[in-house]
Amino acid sequence: MKRFAQFFKALSDETRLQVIALLMMEPELCVCDIENVLKLTQSKASRHLRYLLNSGILTDERKNVWVYYRINEELDSSGIEILKAFYNSIDKKLTEELGQKLNEWKKVKENIGTCDI
Repeated sequence: MKRFAQFFKALSDETRLQVIALLMMEPELCVCDIENVLKLTQSKASRHLRYLLNSGILTDERKNVWVYYRINEELDSSGIEILKAFYNSIDKKLTEELGQKLNEWKKVKENIGTCDI
């Protein structure tokens, strides 16, 4: 029961749900991607990402100076189904907006060649 309580607590925040939605669209994102798409400070993004990591929903991997996040592939099937159900229930207009912001950010990032802006 404690594991499920922690799982649902992690999903009880709008910002963390936006992070999950982004990671359902794009399998792996750098912390700078999440910061820039959601317009978060580094500290706020890190706090939310740490919460999702500690709940077992996300995993991370350091590549040079940046940390990349993804949905935990070892999450049990019920957890994966809950995340899929959440993502499929989001208003399509909202997912399109998030997707558009992500694509715009990726173009900026590509042009500058780094996360540092």
